Amino acid sequence: MSPVVVGIAEFKFAEPPRKLITYGLGSCVAIVLYSKDYVVGSMAHVMLPLAHSESENETPAKFADSAVAVMVRQMETRGVGVPQIVAKIAGGADMFAGQFQGAGRRIGARNILAARKTLDIFGVRLVAQDVGGTVGRTVEFSTETGLLTVRTLRGEVKEL
Repeated sequence: MSPVVVGIAEFKFAEPPRKLITYGLGSCVAIVLYSKDYVVGSMAHVMLPLAHSESENETPAKFADSAVAVMVRQMETRGVGVPQIVAKIAGGADMFAGQFQGAGRRIGARNILAARKTLDIFGVRLVAQDVGGTVGRTVEFSTETGLLTVRTLRGEVKEL
């Protein structure tokens, strides 16, 4: 069975035996919510840290804060309480380290911070992460095992 592909600014849910995968994380961050008790997982591919207006909530997975909010609500509609949810995050690379200056710089670090803060606000425990650095990543999440596999563009593989 092929994995469920999570595109940029999207979030999706899956149950076993399906896997969730997202490609090409640079400064973007993949946020995974999982419940071992209910065996359901969700992944978002977020581009930016914060939604600043109501109209931006039309694509909640584009922003770390609104993605976490909608994912937690969706887990709750499936009967999963916050105490049963854990999170894993990956990505947030500084793809152009040292090349550019200005307000848009370090978006990866800002995405990581926003994801962590929002998870904390919702009371979701962050149990694993592979973030920062200067290299892109692809991540795949197994709803059967709860394992997040992170592959870098350099060929490195980590299992969280």
